[in-house]
Amino acid sequence: MSERSRQLRGARTRERLLEATLTCLVEHGYASTTMQRVQNEAGVSRGALVHHFASMNELLVGAVRHVAARQLDALRHGAARLDDGAAGRAQRVDLLHSVMSGPLFLAGLELWMAARTNPSLRAALVPAERELGHQIASVLRVDGAEVGALTRLEFDEILVTLRGLAITSVLRPDPRVERRTIERWLETRT
Repeated sequence: MSERSRQLRGARTRERLLEATLTCLVEHGYASTTMQRVQNEAGVSRGALVHHFASMNELLVGAVRHVAARQLDALRHGAARLDDGAAGRAQRVDLLHSVMSGPLFLAGLELWMAARTNPSLRAALVPAERELGHQIASVLRVDGAEVGALTRLEFDEILVTLRGLAITSVLRPDPRVERRTIERWLETRT
């Protein structure tokens, strides 16, 4: 097998392990996500798992980065269709909402909550989230000259609002409340 083939196979295995970790976090929660469960979900050998991630902490740190990369990819894809006119503000907020909800966000939320009591996970999460925030702001052109651009304060406000909606939806999912909250936020900013 060529070196290039080995590298591709290794990258695919790593991706499967990270995706399996996210699946386990969403389906079973942080406390029940184990190396064995991830290994089973990914369908790999124990050796393959520990080759890529020697410990649960390494796996979770990898998952933090994986969630951030996937969220950023989704934002970049959606940002290509943003209007620079008056509709751009609502489109930016809707795009953020789509990225900050659903299974990917729930996996990230599990990691956030775990970081509260896991210092090494927190040490990895804080800079990763800070960098993600900077990149999201860049992709959405926060403080840009476009008519629909969000100011930095508005960006921070809507992030907090969307996180709150996502957390609330864990126990009381109601898309109408989410939509109404977002619409009211937008009304007060125009």
